[in-house]
Amino acid sequence: MAQALARAEGALGLERLRGVEGEGSRAYFRGLARLLGPYGFGGRTRRPPADPVNAALSYGYALLLGRVLVAVRLAGLHPEVGFLHAEGRRSPALALDLMEEFRVPAVDQVVLSAFRRGHLTPAHAEAREGGVYLNEEGRRRLIELVEARLLEEVAHPLGFRKPLGELIELQAQRLKGALLGRGEYTPFYLRRH
Repeated sequence: MAQALARAEGALGLERLRGVEGEGSRAYFRGLARLLGPYGFGGRTRRPPADPVNAALSYGYALLLGRVLVAVRLAGLHPEVGFLHAEGRRSPALALDLMEEFRVPAVDQVVLSAFRRGHLTPAHAEAREGGVYLNEEGRRRLIELVEARLLEEVAHPLGFRKPLGELIELQAQRLKGALLGRGEYTPFYLRRH
């Protein structure tokens, strides 16, 4: 991941940056697989998810995307005009860009904790339509866990604390301000304790 980050800082061009981001993502999910391997997770698969952990990640990301779309629209930004994600008809590129800042704290940490603590188990997923998806109980549990996480206060890199859900809305507003020339944009990331 450190190598990908260093290459990203020197990437010339959007396609090269996307490639480096993909390398970093693969390295991240290899690390996550070491923690979640006992639950059938060997790496990120989607469309369709191949195991219960991927089913939970996909569902969690869908929940998060809905939350980020609302924040982007409340800020008065167009969700389809983004920076890193490819723009296209009916592709919320900007919302997907902003969502990247919140994947780990809002979804990945929740899913990791849920499986390791037994709040989610492989029994909360079912094979259907060529993939593995959360069943009704699994979806209900994950919604509760993600919503609880969004209410937790976390530290912003600028030094203040707010509930994670409010930080999503704040980041959308801050992005709008930066686009209008009213200050710099500081991405959200988890601070080390």
